[in-house]
Amino acid sequence: MKYYFSTILLLVLTSCTSQKSNSIEYPYLENSNKSVNEHGIEYSSIFSNLEDVEDPKTKKWLSIQDSLVRDYYSSNSIQEYIGSLDYIHKTTNPDYYWLKNSNNAYYYWRDNDSTQVLYKRSRITNELKPIFSANYDYTIHWYKPNKEGTMFILFISDSIGDYLRVIDINNKEILFETAKDMNTQQVSYAVWANEKQFIFTGWPNPDNSKNSYLALADISNGSIKKIMTGDHIPEHNEEHFIRPNISYGSDILQALLISGSESYEGFYTSLKTVANKPTWKQVMYVKDSVLYYPKERNGHMYFLRYKNGQKNLVKTTVNNIKDASKDIVLFKPEGDYIITSYAISNDNAYVITSKYGIEHKLYAIDKENKVKLLELDYPITGLRFYTYDTRLGMATLLQSSWKENYVFIDIDDSLNIKINEEITRKTPSEFRDIITEIVEVRSFDGTIVPMTILKSKDFDRSNPQKAIITAYGSYGISMEPYYSNHVLNFVKEGNIFAIAHARGGSEKGLAWYTDAIKTNKYRSWKDLLACSQFLKDSAYTAPERLGIYFSSAGGITAGMAINENPQMFKAAVGEVPLLNPLRLSYQENYNASDNDYDFGTTSTLEGLKSLLALDPVYNLKPNKKYPNTLIINGELDELIPTYDAAKYIAFLQNHSIKDDRIYLLDIIKDEGHALDTDTTTEKALFFFNNEL
Repeated sequence: MKYYFSTILLLVLTSCTSQKSNSIEYPYLENSNKSVNEHGIEYSSIFSNLEDVEDPKTKKWLSIQDSLVRDYYSSNSIQEYIGSLDYIHKTTNPDYYWLKNSNNAYYYWRDNDSTQVLYKRSRITNELKPIFSANYDYTIHWYKPNKEGTMFILFISDSIGDYLRVIDINNKEILFETAKDMNTQQVSYAVWANEKQFIFTGWPNPDNSKNSYLALADISNGSIKKIMTGDHIPEHNEEHFIRPNISYGSDILQALLISGSESYEGFYTSLKTVANKPTWKQVMYVKDSVLYYPKERNGHMYFLRYKNGQKNLVKTTVNNIKDASKDIVLFKPEGDYIITSYAISNDNAYVITSKYGIEHKLYAIDKENKVKLLELDYPITGLRFYTYDTRLGMATLLQSSWKENYVFIDIDDSLNIKINEEITRKTPSEFRDIITEIVEVRSFDGTIVPMTILKSKDFDRSNPQKAIITAYGSYGISMEPYYSNHVLNFVKEGNIFAIAHARGGSEKGLAWYTDAIKTNKYRSWKDLLACSQFLKDSAYTAPERLGIYFSSAGGITAGMAINENPQMFKAAVGEVPLLNPLRLSYQENYNASDNDYDFGTTSTLEGLKSLLALDPVYNLKPNKKYPNTLIINGELDELIPTYDAAKYIAFLQNHSIKDDRIYLLDIIKDEGHALDTDTTTEKALFFFNNEL
């Protein structure tokens, strides 16, 4: 039987007239509606002409979009809005980034007149000194010190290309350097094996992340040797990448085949053999429910494994990883709590648990497997491990909440807990009267969905103001507390900011995630719609004053919620959103494998049907009133192509009922998927303030 799917035939205009809305004159763009047939299903890919970003017509259209959004910012006085936030910027905060530890010191970078400077703070003498500067000719993207802090791996970009370099900090000597043809998409996959060797992930083509391999770099002689490829792995495809995993000084070298799932294929060999002919043994399969990357300490492997649908921290030997019956369970959460992260230090294991992704607790497990709840200022939110190493006797945690700025907490293996005041950030006093409230919302199928609401202490429901709701609902990632000055400023003015903990995340465990993938993805956006309606019904906001804020894979959750009920929202802002996943696998130099597990793949009939049902661009309908929309994207986004957001905006500008609606595309030049959060949030809140 032949299936036929289409978004409804769109009227292709042949004239070059423009369409006008609210004094904004939108450029006409011809809709090259491409017909695609996969697995006997025919569907239409709208505005397929935008997939060619080098086409002169596409470039011209994008240039006009840039002018439109600049005019909007200027005519609505964005600089005045930014000026009103001076009190935020006057709150002095350290500008340190990339904190890392070694045995007796910690390190961080600061920018000094556009030059990156690496600083070292001694934990013994408290002495602070600069130890390395990057000059104007290159940029540091990532770094990793060895155990003693005497050598650093740097990932560098210069005018020629991208490469790894090893430097001796004491004498500033360059000890090792790769060719300048590295791939920037996974810069952090290099690990120290010992004082003379490190392992890194490489790709044969610097322009894409396909056909990855592992390489052994020997600092003593400058050699690089490939030690593993995917050629002999049955489960491997070119979009998976191979990640090294080894504890400093260990002989146990792991290779993990990374895919869209949170469980991976895993292999092991002895580091002693890799210089000659390594023999890899598979010790872990996806079906074994080992989550992410096992950590090794003294011959034991520590990792999270699902047992009865619940994450447990366990330990075993490398050869017994696939045999769950031989696990030693170190920690099992109780009640509604789940394990969100863990760390292994020289003597202890540490576990962070979370209730609904909101309330956190910290535990320590010693070498005798005794568990202790550590004394923090409970209730505490937004707790995660920032940096740790199995060969160090400490770990650093980052704690934040919806209304408190980042606090860095050091804990050593004697369980001494100390706030690192030097790098902890301050919260403006103006936010002291903001509170959080947790409500439970009944979704369309009776499921109870938690929602966090930020509001002023004296919020008056009899006079509802503006409200913004956000959700993610993808990859099993919980919407855990994060701090934003701009969001809190919005709330301080009497408005509401709400976080819907929709299915597709893992706030309530594994089932909360897997109940909203592929053909069941609709549960994510229906949860979001239920929470949105709750805000209106409970007088947190007026019917016409609700906005929706989303980013990355949250674009599917939000985009489909808008498609299903566009009248629910008055305004929408997306930051680097995924809006056309159906077309991602067709694009050269983009890796779609991360999406296969959650959303589906065009390589199978079932996966294609799933993608057709959840793709926001494909499911747009002409002649509907969509909310005022601003999409902010990075020009060089390595995860989501520029055309993704461009198609969405092109459709709204050309085929919706516009009236006085605003549809804008802001592409940030020379930026990728990780945009500057302060700048994009500033623009988003400015747009919401104008349009709600």
